[in-house]
Amino acid sequence: MRPISFKRHRFPPDVIRHAIWLYFRFTLSIRDVEELLARRGIEVSREAVRCWVNKFGPLIAANLRRRRGPPTDRWHLISRPSLRLLRAPADRAWEVATVAA
Repeated sequence: MRPISFKRHRFPPDVIRHAIWLYFRFTLSIRDVEELLARRGIEVSREAVRCWVNKFGPLIAANLRRRRGPPTDRWHLISRPSLRLLRAPADRAWEVATVAA
C-alpha cells in the first residue's frame, strides 16, 4: 500500500479522509459533505471537498484494491436457523441455494 501525501493542504489528513469517506460511502453530494463537516465545526468549501475527492479518491480506492487480495474460487457457508446460504467470495455476486440438512 502506497502512503498518500497530504502535504500542502490546509486541513489535517483525518479531515480530508473523513470527507472523502462520507462522499463515497453514503453517496452524498458535495454540499451535503460540506454541511456535515460544518456541523462538526469544520468550515470547508465545496470546492475543497471536490478537489479532495478528485485528487485522493482514486488513490484511496487503488490502495483498498491492493489490500483486498486476489479473488479465489473458495465458497463460504452461511448458516442461519431458518435458512442456509452458499455465498461466493466478496468479489462475486451472491448465489442462493438451499442446502438439505
